[in-house]
Amino acid sequence: MTCRARKVRCDGRRGICTNCERLGFACSYDENVAIEVVDSPGGTSISVPRRRVRQACLSCHSKKARCSGQVPKCDRCRVQGIECVYRPGKRSLGTAGYASNGQAAADAAGILDSANPRSPDGSNSRASIDRAISTRSTASPVASGLEFGGSEESFDALALRAFDKFFRHIHHIPMFSFLHRASLMERYHAGLLDRPLLLSLIGLTSLFTDLGPGTKEYGARCIDEAVALVMREFERPSILRLQALIIITKHRILSRRFSGAFMIHAIACRFATALRLNHENPSICFLAQESRRRLMWSLYMADTGIASGQVEYALWPDPENQIQIQLPCNERNFEFDLPEPTERLRPPSAGPDGILPPLPDAIGFLALHIRIHWLRSRIQQYTGGLLANPSVDVLSRLPSRCAELATGLEIFAARLPLSFRWSEANLRLRIYSPRLGIYIMTHIWWEQCHCDLYRLWLPGFREALPENLINQMNVDFASHCRRQCYEHARTMADMFAQVLALGNDIPVSDLDLPLCAYQCARMLFHGFRTNAMELGMTAESVQELAGVCLKVAKQSTAGPASESIVSRNGMAWT
Repeated sequence: MTCRARKVRCDGRRGICTNCERLGFACSYDENVAIEVVDSPGGTSISVPRRRVRQACLSCHSKKARCSGQVPKCDRCRVQGIECVYRPGKRSLGTAGYASNGQAAADAAGILDSANPRSPDGSNSRASIDRAISTRSTASPVASGLEFGGSEESFDALALRAFDKFFRHIHHIPMFSFLHRASLMERYHAGLLDRPLLLSLIGLTSLFTDLGPGTKEYGARCIDEAVALVMREFERPSILRLQALIIITKHRILSRRFSGAFMIHAIACRFATALRLNHENPSICFLAQESRRRLMWSLYMADTGIASGQVEYALWPDPENQIQIQLPCNERNFEFDLPEPTERLRPPSAGPDGILPPLPDAIGFLALHIRIHWLRSRIQQYTGGLLANPSVDVLSRLPSRCAELATGLEIFAARLPLSFRWSEANLRLRIYSPRLGIYIMTHIWWEQCHCDLYRLWLPGFREALPENLINQMNVDFASHCRRQCYEHARTMADMFAQVLALGNDIPVSDLDLPLCAYQCARMLFHGFRTNAMELGMTAESVQELAGVCLKVAKQSTAGPASESIVSRNGMAWT
């Protein structure tokens, strides 16, 4: 008992221990403390009090058995030959790259897959986990300064709740589809999940969904710490830190911290270049390849949104040449590790008979969503350059260039199989599917692309050509473009009405949905003010369609940025 009070090691010698004998202290033992026999350096066995381990493994905890607390396997699990896994907590959530070479090997893929016996570095994935656990236990944990509910258990419960809500409500958003649920949960339960990624997931999920009282503020603090952790190691890029950066960038955008998003996105793109994500890596397993592809395409979609057609702000302005990887596969192949090639970004041309090749089964809506972003980026780059420099030579080529861009959109729609096309039946079939959100947004973006292309001819519109230049164009051509713009805006509003008619909540979406709803309402009001008779518009019909757009925008996305889209021009909606 004296040695315990002095916090020094006791050799356990009965009668009087060596420390007490040397210092002349009274020596006594607590007979209620369990005794264990250990080997001394001299080769003899001595008895010492058994100390309580810091944490029992999950197997011993579930059986209410005594756990030795050793890693990578406790004594009981080693004797019985069963898997030994320790419950992750704040102590075990060290940042990747701070702890072990084993973890660095796992980080090379950003994914660990128990179904695939080989990891990207050629070693066994389970062995990599065991090595990382062993090394992790001796590393110094990263002090976060973040507390939730004052205990490790409450933080763990929050993390698991965030994972559940993320994969149920948010994962379908194309920018976040690079996470593989089974692999992520395996890393978490093994205590290997990168701390910035964990914190960023909690922060993003707390913004999109309700994780409980006070979690939105706590989530914002998690995002700030994730940024600090990544910046502390920004000279050592990894897949997991890049995943965290993409989530952080989107959180900054949703929180209206656009300057921060602009700069963090640039660092994320540098990470991707350093990791060569824009090139295929056939030496790694399929899940790792597919996760890397999805990560790269998420960066590209973020880049198109940030640049908005302004080439000087784009970091991937020429994706056909800069991004030398195929499009992602469908969700089923990714979820169940079923390798199958897809297509590159530019769709294949028609054959000699003029027939377009059918869309491969391996291509899902994520690939289509990326392709529609590419088509829209091309339209924005062209129209933005035209508005910046409307020379006579450029204007003379405008009709042919406009027809070329419109043909690209028509080819996109023509290759869709019947089950992928927009219809009330296909919409209702997906009413309970997690893919409903991406199905809706891909078709909404297709309509928005036409509006972006044809609004050049709306006189007085902010994104249109000057009226004197519009008057110089062929009258029939300009009238046709204006009608196309209004028709696609009206179709978009009808699609919103069909979504609301489902009776369910609007799927959690990105800022794309309220942005498109706002642009749709603007064009409908412009058509009513300038050409109501020709278009057959009435004040009641336009007011009703604008009300549908407003309702969709209000229900679609959480966060200050979405709220500002609704409230900034609230009078224009009504």
